[in-house]
Amino acid sequence: MNKVSIGSLKPDSYIDKPVYLDEQYILLSPDVAVSSELIDRLQKWNYQEIQTDGIPFEGEPVNSNSNGTATAILEINEKETEAKNQSQKFFDECVKFLVKYCDNFREMDILPLLPVSDKVKEIIAELRQQKHLLLNINPQLTESDSYIIFHSIKTTLLVLAIADFLKFPAHKQIEIGIAAMLHKLGMLLLPSQLYQKKGTLTPKELQVIRTHPVISYKTLKKAEFHASIYISVLEHQEHIDGTGYPRKIKGDKISLYGKILAVASAYAAATTGRPFRDERDGHSGIMDLLKSKGTKYDEKILRSLVFIVSIYPIGTFVQLSNMVKGIVIKTNLATPQHPILKLLINENGVPYNNKPILQTRPEDEIQITGTLQKEEIILIKEKLNLL
Repeated sequence: MNKVSIGSLKPDSYIDKPVYLDEQYILLSPDVAVSSELIDRLQKWNYQEIQTDGIPFEGEPVNSNSNGTATAILEINEKETEAKNQSQKFFDECVKFLVKYCDNFREMDILPLLPVSDKVKEIIAELRQQKHLLLNINPQLTESDSYIIFHSIKTTLLVLAIADFLKFPAHKQIEIGIAAMLHKLGMLLLPSQLYQKKGTLTPKELQVIRTHPVISYKTLKKAEFHASIYISVLEHQEHIDGTGYPRKIKGDKISLYGKILAVASAYAAATTGRPFRDERDGHSGIMDLLKSKGTKYDEKILRSLVFIVSIYPIGTFVQLSNMVKGIVIKTNLATPQHPILKLLINENGVPYNNKPILQTRPEDEIQITGTLQKEEIILIKEKLNLL
């Protein structure tokens, strides 16, 4: 693609082919004019040039579909929507599988290894194709949904992503995936009013809840699952500093599987909504876990999670130092604090027409100053007609 300097752009002109900030991110389509506002923004953000195969010209485009570009953009959007729908469908299928698997266990007292092992293999394969989509699914639960089932599937996705990042061989990925899928099995054997309770648990109720790792451990051991699976399930509530439960072990006495499961389960819990409590955004969930680095959670595992989901996970609404608001559309493994944003609202509170893309960088003057509260996000969605 050709490079066009920002200084050569004229307000209200057009470019007859898509304009990119880099090789991937579309800034303008041929039927959208270059605005003076856009030129000002690019200059403020220290962009010197844009990339395009097109030619700048003045006047209205004769036919925005004449070269097929608009159609191509629509096709790209349709493919993205289809991918999201497929990922949601796969997640829902995993939920249905686990519901049926647990129901069969309660009815017939059997825990076959093969079905859950095969499902973990399916998840591993799907993560290779759509990791960024699967890790950012946040289902809204109703009163009739089991939080434990949804939590277990989200934990499984996170655990397998971490295991892949740590270069686990295939058989170990399968083992820890099985552990993640069944780590809350003991909770399902407790009265549902305990883990679905809307108010604060009494000391006695909390004591009962804290028996679930032991119940899961005994159940999986009786069913003759591999020791690494039921040991990690027993340990998923243990803390590095020994303040966890049920055995209050600490440090290297906790298995690697147990440490991974603890981090993934905690993040899944924070970012999964319940009928009586909204989920937290990914950024808040990550920051909460980082506060417990080296006390509750293993630092290496937490660092792996940060690299996978980023400090600002996809879908996080953020505010920049110039009061512009945007949403994270892609994370950056090299610098997790500097994701790629789609800008939504300018500093005057007015929605952008062309939704420019910004790659935040450590050296730039303009930086992310924080994430938006739920009320602010609702207002932005109302302005953008997204509700």
